[in-house]
Amino acid sequence: MQVPVLSADDLVLRPITEKDTAALFRHFSTEEVTRYMDIDAFTNITEAAQIIGTFRKYADTKEGMRWAITYSSNDELIGTCGFHNWKHPHFKIEIGYDLMPSYWGKGIMTTAIGLTLTYAYEELQVNRVEAFVDPANTASSRLLTRLGFSYEGFLRDAYFEKGRFVDAQLYSLLRREYTRENIWT
Repeated sequence: MQVPVLSADDLVLRPITEKDTAALFRHFSTEEVTRYMDIDAFTNITEAAQIIGTFRKYADTKEGMRWAITYSSNDELIGTCGFHNWKHPHFKIEIGYDLMPSYWGKGIMTTAIGLTLTYAYEELQVNRVEAFVDPANTASSRLLTRLGFSYEGFLRDAYFEKGRFVDAQLYSLLRREYTRENIWT
């Protein structure tokens, strides 16, 4: 499956390629970025090359897709977003996202997720987009709520990450709840 280029205003979501290896390494070696993720902060650039392969595999096997978040004026990766755990028979997909701390609070992720949701509902024809959030990640919970996601529940010891069990909050947005106006206003 081809990962398309999506854009709004000066924000561009494009496929992640080998040219992003150094930027992806800087990004995922930042503790603030990986704090609530299921990966440890990178310590070796080969980890960045490996995750690019994983993202490519998502698209090739139609399990999901991942975009580099960039500005049209500067093609440098400042974050990533995309889908994984695509359950085709159930028309549902899981969303994930991350952004360099220096770009937090600028509305970038609102736009990036808006682009991906529009693509999910209008092109991929999914019915349900899910997000699993660490309960301590209040900024992510606020973002999802602002975008119209519903809080569905608290999952105790849902994942084993970084040597310990962690809880998760489940959020979802259904096709019938999605409107371009809700996302883009």
